Amino acid sequence: MANQRFLRNKKLGYFSKTIFTANILAVVALLLSYSASFIDPSQFWPIAFFGLGFLPILIINIGFIVYWFLRKKRYMLISLLAIVAGWSLLSKHINFKNNNDKILVKPDSVVRVMSFNVHLFQHYDKHRTSFRDETIEFIRTVSPDVICFQEFYSRIRGSKQFTKVLQAEGEFEDYYFEPFKRNDYQGYGQAIFSKYPIINSGSINEHSYGVNRIIFADIKRETDTLRIYNVHLRSFALQDEDKDFIQKSPSEQVKDEEKTIKLGHKLKTAFTNRSQQAKTLVQHIQNDCPHPYVVMGDFNDTPMSYSVNLVGKNMNNAFAEKGFGWGVTYFGILPIFQIDYIMSDKQIRIEDFGILKEKASDHYPIWADLAY
Repeated sequence: MANQRFLRNKKLGYFSKTIFTANILAVVALLLSYSASFIDPSQFWPIAFFGLGFLPILIINIGFIVYWFLRKKRYMLISLLAIVAGWSLLSKHINFKNNNDKILVKPDSVVRVMSFNVHLFQHYDKHRTSFRDETIEFIRTVSPDVICFQEFYSRIRGSKQFTKVLQAEGEFEDYYFEPFKRNDYQGYGQAIFSKYPIINSGSINEHSYGVNRIIFADIKRETDTLRIYNVHLRSFALQDEDKDFIQKSPSEQVKDEEKTIKLGHKLKTAFTNRSQQAKTLVQHIQNDCPHPYVVMGDFNDTPMSYSVNLVGKNMNNAFAEKGFGWGVTYFGILPIFQIDYIMSDKQIRIEDFGILKEKASDHYPIWADLAY
């Protein structure tokens, strides 16, 4: 009898009809956010906004489930079924496969890799003089065999010649530094450090956008060669005024049409550029990669995005395989996103994965143990 009362559908009043309509719109938005993973933004860019907004859209739908449950209405099934339909995509954001939050001693049989956007080592911030020491401590804690740095900075000489400092402190045999900008004093860009010899290296110059580019290095481990792709896809390039605008209420944002259009254009440009970079990377892997490979770095995009799903389509995702909890890797203006990833081809097994929750940069370092 209680169940019958729960499922009985009485006529809705005006308020409940309004809630029901809003619920339907929220479900449509959720389904559109799912579609963002396979619709190319360069073909239809507005869909990418729904992918970016997946988390708040999901929370809204959960709110409707709770509302209808408390009202004892079966309308709760509308959002519930929509969430279940996208469960495989949801599992890329949150995972409970590995509840070990400790960094274990690395077995000799695996290669431990690490990716970290170091935000130029905060060298421009006079109040953050300890960043180099913090980064070295991260490296000692994780003890990786290979590190991919994004937004890497190094001077040509002196105490901020980070190429030599990290090579010595991390006991790295070799490194490949591809600066976006360089002069006689300093340079910044991307870098790959390896405890194994680097026998080949290069960059993918097609669809490079300043500091946002892709480099690679082939490392020799005993008789095997492993290719490492260091990815830094196009960012939104938000300035302080953009970040301040995002934090305003929707009613305030609507009033400033000029800034709304400007921000929308930045987002559109980044969505489409990342799509182009992702397709270029996939093509390079298919045509120019003769070795087992690992792709890691800062994608500047969420697990629901087209670029992340295109690159990871036939790969193992380290977080999805061995992650735990909500996979947040960025804690900038909107500290709710996973935008850093480690992926490997199917020949390579993911043995372990972790996110080092240390607030040194605006990204958390991530690491994984790989076996092949």
